[in-house]
Amino acid sequence: MPYERREESRLYRQLSVSSEINLRQLSIKVAMNNLDIYLIKAADAGMARVNIIHGRSGGDMRKAVHDFLSSHHMIEDFEYPAAPAEGGPGVTVARLLKI
Repeated sequence: MPYERREESRLYRQLSVSSEINLRQLSIKVAMNNLDIYLIKAADAGMARVNIIHGRSGGDMRKAVHDFLSSHHMIEDFEYPAAPAEGGPGVTVARLLKI
Protein backbone atom coordinates (compact mmCIF):
# COMPACT_ATOMS: atom_id res chain seq x y z
CA MET A 1 0.00 0.00 0.00
CA PRO A 2 1.58 3.30 -1.05
CA TYR A 3 2.29 5.90 1.58
CA GLU A 4 -0.31 8.66 1.55
CA ARG A 5 0.51 12.04 2.99
CA ARG A 6 -2.35 13.52 4.92
CA GLU A 7 -3.47 17.01 4.02
CA GLU A 8 -2.19 19.56 6.53
CA SER A 9 -5.04 20.95 8.53
CA ARG A 10 -5.99 24.57 8.02
CA LEU A 11 -5.35 25.22 11.72
CA TYR A 12 -1.78 23.92 11.40
CA ARG A 13 -1.18 26.06 8.33
CA GLN A 14 -2.58 29.11 10.10
CA LEU A 15 -0.38 28.56 13.14
CA SER A 16 2.68 28.24 10.92
CA VAL A 17 2.12 31.67 9.32
CA SER A 18 2.78 34.78 11.38
CA SER A 19 0.10 37.48 11.55
CA GLU A 20 2.67 40.07 10.47
CA ILE A 21 5.57 40.54 8.10
CA ASN A 22 8.45 42.94 8.72
CA LEU A 23 9.75 44.64 5.57
CA ARG A 24 11.99 47.20 7.27
CA GLN A 25 15.62 47.33 6.15
CA LEU A 26 14.87 45.48 2.88
CA SER A 27 15.15 46.83 -0.64
CA ILE A 28 11.77 47.52 -2.22
CA LYS A 29 12.28 44.75 -4.80
CA VAL A 30 13.09 42.12 -2.16
CA ALA A 31 10.32 43.39 0.12
CA MET A 32 7.64 43.13 -2.59
CA ASN A 33 8.76 39.60 -3.47
CA ASN A 34 8.65 38.58 0.21
CA LEU A 35 5.26 40.26 0.63
CA ASP A 36 3.80 38.38 -2.35
CA ILE A 37 4.97 35.02 -1.00
CA TYR A 38 3.71 35.91 2.49
CA LEU A 39 0.24 36.94 1.25
CA ILE A 40 -0.16 33.67 -0.64
CA LYS A 41 0.78 31.67 2.46
CA ALA A 42 -1.48 33.77 4.69
CA ALA A 43 -4.45 33.34 2.34
CA ASP A 44 -3.80 29.61 2.05
CA ALA A 45 -3.78 29.40 5.85
CA GLY A 46 -7.20 31.05 5.94
CA MET A 47 -6.08 34.25 7.61
CA ALA A 48 -8.50 37.18 7.36
CA ARG A 49 -6.05 40.02 8.00
CA VAL A 50 -2.34 40.63 8.29
CA ASN A 51 -0.12 43.44 9.55
CA ILE A 52 2.58 44.69 7.20
CA ILE A 53 5.41 46.48 8.99
CA HIS A 54 7.03 48.96 6.61
CA GLY A 55 8.39 51.48 9.10
CA ARG A 56 7.76 55.18 9.51
CA SER A 57 10.72 56.90 7.90
CA GLY A 58 10.84 58.18 4.35
CA GLY A 59 7.63 56.73 3.01
CA ASP A 60 9.08 54.98 -0.04
CA MET A 61 8.44 51.51 1.37
CA ARG A 62 4.95 52.48 2.55
CA LYS A 63 4.08 53.80 -0.93
CA ALA A 64 5.46 50.65 -2.57
CA VAL A 65 3.44 48.46 -0.17
CA HIS A 66 0.23 50.42 -0.81
CA ASP A 67 0.73 50.32 -4.60
CA PHE A 68 1.39 46.58 -4.40
CA LEU A 69 -1.68 45.91 -2.22
CA SER A 70 -3.90 48.01 -4.49
CA SER A 71 -3.29 45.64 -7.38
CA HIS A 72 -2.85 42.31 -5.57
CA HIS A 73 -5.54 39.73 -6.37
CA MET A 74 -5.73 38.41 -2.79
CA ILE A 75 -6.37 41.76 -1.09
CA GLU A 76 -9.90 42.89 -0.27
CA ASP A 77 -8.76 46.23 1.16
CA PHE A 78 -6.22 47.77 3.50
CA GLU A 79 -6.06 50.49 6.09
CA TYR A 80 -3.33 52.92 7.02
CA PRO A 81 -2.29 53.85 9.60
CA ALA A 82 -2.85 50.86 11.83
CA ALA A 83 -4.26 51.40 15.30
CA PRO A 84 -1.65 52.69 17.76
CA ALA A 85 -1.59 49.33 19.55
CA GLU A 86 -0.76 47.62 16.22
CA GLY A 87 2.09 49.94 15.26
CA GLY A 88 0.40 53.14 14.10
CA PRO A 89 1.94 54.82 11.04
CA GLY A 90 4.66 52.18 10.69
CA VAL A 91 2.12 49.46 9.86
CA THR A 92 -0.55 48.84 7.23
CA VAL A 93 -3.33 46.34 7.95
CA ALA A 94 -4.46 44.30 4.93
CA ARG A 95 -7.66 42.27 4.73
CA LEU A 96 -7.45 39.16 2.58
CA LEU A 97 -10.13 37.79 0.29
CA LYS A 98 -11.52 34.45 1.35
CA ILE A 99 -10.41 31.66 -0.97
